[in-house]
Order: sequence, then structure tokens, then C-alpha cells
Amino acid sequence: MLSILSTTAPIFIIIALGFIAVRTRLFPAEAVAGLGRFVIYFALPALIFSTVSQMAFSEVIDRHYLLVYGLGSMLAFVAGIGLSKALKGDSLSQGAIKGMGMSMSNSAFVGLPVLLLAFDDPPTNAFAMNLMIENMVVLPVALIVMEFSQGRGNSESLGAIIRPVAGRVVRNPLVIAIVAGVLASLANVEVPQVLQDSLDMLGRTSATVALFFVGASLVGTSLRGNIGEIGGVALGKLTLHPLMMVLLIWLLPDFDPQLQTAAILLAAMPMASVYPIIGSLYGYRRLTSSILLAGTVLSFFSISIALAVLF
Repeated sequence: MLSILSTTAPIFIIIALGFIAVRTRLFPAEAVAGLGRFVIYFALPALIFSTVSQMAFSEVIDRHYLLVYGLGSMLAFVAGIGLSKALKGDSLSQGAIKGMGMSMSNSAFVGLPVLLLAFDDPPTNAFAMNLMIENMVVLPVALIVMEFSQGRGNSESLGAIIRPVAGRVVRNPLVIAIVAGVLASLANVEVPQVLQDSLDMLGRTSATVALFFVGASLVGTSLRGNIGEIGGVALGKLTLHPLMMVLLIWLLPDFDPQLQTAAILLAAMPMASVYPIIGSLYGYRRLTSSILLAGTVLSFFSISIALAVLF
């Protein structure tokens, strides 16, 4: 039990510090968005490129992991829509936003720090593959479903709906860093030491700043609305998503045990920090903000349970 707390406690202490710093105005609320941009545009891309470029291509991409995590996430997304419609009679748009909440982990801001603390030799390629799946599969599919469900596809072709979504994926700095790192790995590019040192320095800041940002961004968010609805999506993310990984790992061909553990653990993370941003585009900001708060708080238990079972 103490070993589990030694892993989870530092994570949630830093999240709490971020919340307290903004809540007490020690850290200006106006700077929180800039903190997130620093992580997304500088710290995480530096870590991703530095790590991936120094790995052999065969070590970066594992097709079994991609299949398990990708299929598991899409099953969680579809299950979220189905449960929303069956239990609440929600529209497809409401179901899709809830399905997104149940299937897209906060790998960038919470998942990576957990991996770094939980493993002696962290499988950072699992983190990179998660970002690929989340940003190139789950998020685009969710956006396309929501566009059509709100009637935006009535007067436009499928291509007209997909093009802006594809553009968003291509411009994502995390996707760019993954692609650049893979290409550097394939070409055996040797990064100059001065540049490598700079990338390493930036990368080392990513986990701490990301967790601080998570806490800081929760200031001003409250549990408003149907508590059952909010709790249902949060619990669905923290239980249904990792259970999908367990099921597929059991059903599909065996692969690296460390990657299997990483898949289940990363699925036990709360929903992505961009969740309320996406929700606000479709009229669900209040609901998604409340779900994110509930999911982040409850993830202390899901992460602790996952660590207790897996390690």
C-alpha cells in the first residue's frame, strides 16, 4: 500500500499545488493557458522527439499495442454512445461527447508522469503510441460524429467535414513530434549534442509542469448538473476503458507484458484536459468541465487500484 501511495501521492500533490496556487492567486489565472501551451508546444514535443528519435523503429511502433489500445478506445467510445442513448435517451451529439469522455485518456498531462513513476524502465513508446491513437483516431472520429449529429453534414459532403478535422490533426505539435521522431529513427539521424541537451532539459520539465497545469486548470470548475450523469461518465472512463484493454489483451495475441501493463494503466487515467474545450464547441462546456473535475478527482482511486493490481 505504501509503495502505491509513493507513486500516486507525488502526482496528486503537484496537481493540488497547481490548484492552490491559482485559487490563492499566488499564480495568475491568466497564465494557466500559457502554461498548457508551453507543455503542448515545447516540453512534450521535445520529450517525444528526443525519446523516439533515439529508439529503433521496431521499438517505437508495436502493432499489437496499437490494435489493443486503438480498438479498446473505440469500443469504449461506442459503448459510451450506446449507454447514453439506452439509459438517458440522449441525442447522438450528447452520446458522442460522453463517449469521447469515456475513451480518451489524459496521456499527455497525467499518463506520462504515472509511467515515469510506476516503471523502473518506463515504456515511453506506449506513451507515444497513445498520443497517435488519441489524436489521429479517437478525437477525429468523435469530432466527425458530433459534426454530423448536430446537422452540419446536411449540406456538406463527407470530405468537407473531414478536411478541417484532418487539418487539426496534421497541425497538432504532438503528432508532428511523433512523425519527426519516427523519421529521424528510420534515417538514423544523429542529433547534435547541443540540441540534444536542450531537448532533454525541456523534456524533463514536461511531467511536473503538466501536473501543475492540470490542478491550475480545475480552478473555477464545479460539479454542476446531474450528479448521476457526471459520475456515470467519469466512472465509465476510469473503469470501462481499462476493462476494454483487459478484455482485448485476453482475447488477442500475446505481446510485450510491459506494454500490456502500460495499456491498462494509461486507460485508467482521467479524460483529456482538452475535453471541456471540445465540449464548448458543441454546447456542452458546463457538462464536460464537471465531468473532467469528477474524473480527475476519482482517478486517484482508479490509478491506485490499477497500480495495486498490475505491480
